[in-house]
Amino acid sequence: MDVELEAILIPLTFFLLIGFVVRQTRLRAEHETQRRFELGVRTLERFGDPEALEKFLGGVAGQEFLRLLDQGEPPLQRRLLRSVQGGIALSGLGVAFLVLAAALEGYGDMLIPGTLLLCLGGALLLGAAVAYKLAQRWEILGGRGRVPGASPYRDPASS
Repeated sequence: MDVELEAILIPLTFFLLIGFVVRQTRLRAEHETQRRFELGVRTLERFGDPEALEKFLGGVAGQEFLRLLDQGEPPLQRRLLRSVQGGIALSGLGVAFLVLAAALEGYGDMLIPGTLLLCLGGALLLGAAVAYKLAQRWEILGGRGRVPGASPYRDPASS
């Protein structure tokens, strides 16, 4: 079996690059969430008595503060959208690799990465569809009786 080094290294480095980008994005999001949490804790620790804290949280500035804290974890809709976007992008790359392998001479090596990318994209799309159906069934997508974008941590009557 005569396999050239490039045929192994190019797809391997491509998938390692994709993994690195995904990991860095995840680490950045976790860091941002941690930073936002620490800022919230430090801000709330500045209030010496409960009356001052209640007055702050009841005002416009307090509501804006709570809204900013609620943005730490992306809403389910945004996470589903990212999953669908990633699935479409990976599936598109997979199809492009497969078309390249089928249409041009000498690009038969692109069959394996194309198949892998297409399967990864399909798995992301399937996972997003399952998560969407479960979220609908469990009524956590902001269904009836709930204001879209409202925080689950605040009383809707106080808004």
